[in-house]
Amino acid sequence: PVTPSDHLIGNPTAPVIVVEYGDIDSEYTKQFNTIMEQIMLEYAPGGKVAWVFRHFPIIALHPNSAAHASAAECVSGIAGPESFWGFINALAARAPGVNQFDPKDYGTVLPGLGVPSDAFTTCLSKGTYESRVQDDYTNAVLAGATGSPYIVLMVHGEKSIPISGALPYASMKKVLEEALKKAK
Repeated sequence: PVTPSDHLIGNPTAPVIVVEYGDIDSEYTKQFNTIMEQIMLEYAPGGKVAWVFRHFPIIALHPNSAAHASAAECVSGIAGPESFWGFINALAARAPGVNQFDPKDYGTVLPGLGVPSDAFTTCLSKGTYESRVQDDYTNAVLAGATGSPYIVLMVHGEKSIPISGALPYASMKKVLEEALKKAK
């Protein structure tokens, strides 16, 4: 279930909630996030769809992805929930596609998010959010995730729908429209 600690855009009581398990360095997660930003511009204002991001770092493919997940949580904890999304977007902008962001460059994105580097460094060095990232990862595995992104479409009054991989915009929109018709 979605909780207040989740990173959410939209109405938490929306009839359709897209729960994404993503790896911040994954090319496919980056693509899907761009698609979801566009989807949310259309659906969030009406309160019909919400988007939740949970961490699914696949370190075998993206060695820094767990560090990025902890870093995103630190940013959110220091500068607020909106900064979480800004951090992920900033990393994707600086390392688009298959490129992977180097953690030594976190300092280049922090000022634009209003995050003091000393507080950020302390948060990371203490491992403040490592258990949160591990809990998200475990939740993803229990939900059936084997790759990133892995999506669970929660439709009010219906069984959840798993989607493995990033859908193109038109396909995702079609899935959401069908889900909205089924929502009770």
